[in-house]
Amino acid sequence: MINLPEPRRIALDSGAILLYQRNIVSPTTAFGVWIRKGSRDEGAGERGMSHVLEHMVFRGTPSRSGLDIALDLESIGGQWDAFTSKEAVCYYGRTLEEHFPRLADVFSDIALNPLIEPPALRTELKVIREEIRSVNDSPEEAAYELFFRGLFGGSQLGHPVAGNLRDISRINRDGLLSFHRKTYTAANTVFAYIGTLSPGRVARILERRFAFPLKGRRPGPRRDKFMPAVSRSARKNGWSQHHVCIGARTVPAGDPMRFAVMLLSGIVGGGVSSRLFQSMRERAGLAYSVYSHVNFWSDTGAFSVYFSVDPRNLKSALEIFDRDMEDIRSSGVTEEELESARAQLKGSIIFSLESSETRLFRLFHEECYLGSFRKVEDVLRDIDAVDAAMVGEAAEKLLTPRRLIRAVSGPDGSAGRKSSG
Repeated sequence: MINLPEPRRIALDSGAILLYQRNIVSPTTAFGVWIRKGSRDEGAGERGMSHVLEHMVFRGTPSRSGLDIALDLESIGGQWDAFTSKEAVCYYGRTLEEHFPRLADVFSDIALNPLIEPPALRTELKVIREEIRSVNDSPEEAAYELFFRGLFGGSQLGHPVAGNLRDISRINRDGLLSFHRKTYTAANTVFAYIGTLSPGRVARILERRFAFPLKGRRPGPRRDKFMPAVSRSARKNGWSQHHVCIGARTVPAGDPMRFAVMLLSGIVGGGVSSRLFQSMRERAGLAYSVYSHVNFWSDTGAFSVYFSVDPRNLKSALEIFDRDMEDIRSSGVTEEELESARAQLKGSIIFSLESSETRLFRLFHEECYLGSFRKVEDVLRDIDAVDAAMVGEAAEKLLTPRRLIRAVSGPDGSAGRKSSG
């Protein structure tokens, strides 16, 4: 196992937070800037702005054109990317240690000084519309969007991160600049650094380059009022299969029960040996893609199962799903299943430590969702402590028919029965 150095949390004078961990693997730097506001934090008239802003910062600043930004990042051999999620926007990259000041300079420029010129905004909105359409044309992604809308009702958590085409059409430069000023503040910002420079030097570099105009208030706990969950269906002309997503709300990211939920997910659909993969694909031959997944956020989570089948086989596939879930609820899981899921989960955690980017995300996750840094061996110990009874308790809470909701996208949009929870 990689014996990682103890991370440090440094409160910068600006009000931002620096998470620091020394890199013991190579003389490279991984660096990320997290804005702790995502799509679920958008107010009335702001839907889609977090994602549009993440795109627009790369279109130019007063001192750099969009091409200049790309050249500056690529000329230092950097690997960089950005994404918007439901609870954060992230800009991150990797480079050699000696190029970190330049990487920080470019990231500070784009994050704090976007021009958002009208012609560039019009062009980028075209790009984002195509991105939204591509999601709508992707059966799997469309099924998940439908699922989240059903699971979280009318709350922001149930809406697509990118917004929809109507949301995007309402976004203008003035609104986006106003959204940027109130969102990209020091109090909302968390830096994460993995490298070999001293923490003091990293802090000084960031203090000099990130001149935030506002400190603001640190984000408080989110308290969405979720409407009852309800099954949904959507008709998709031209699709030859039904794309099914079934699941339930579950515990938030910091809940001790999360490990039992993750192990349950592994047993249900975590791999080739999982219950649903074996019964629905290997024995019945009804589906090509079958898997389960867990999402965790600050105040809630989502357990889900996805599969796609020929419309003629939908009823049979749902019967297999219901039978397998009832069997897990009534008879529990076997020790063999539990040990296999445990080994897969522990392996994925240890393998991820080989990636500096994943370690970067781990720092942010622990800061924002757990409030403390945990040693890997402590996490593995918690996973080892989960027994069959604890997984059974998770199954009882998640797999009861009254809690499960279904989202089905397909030729006739048939979603089967409705339920609420």
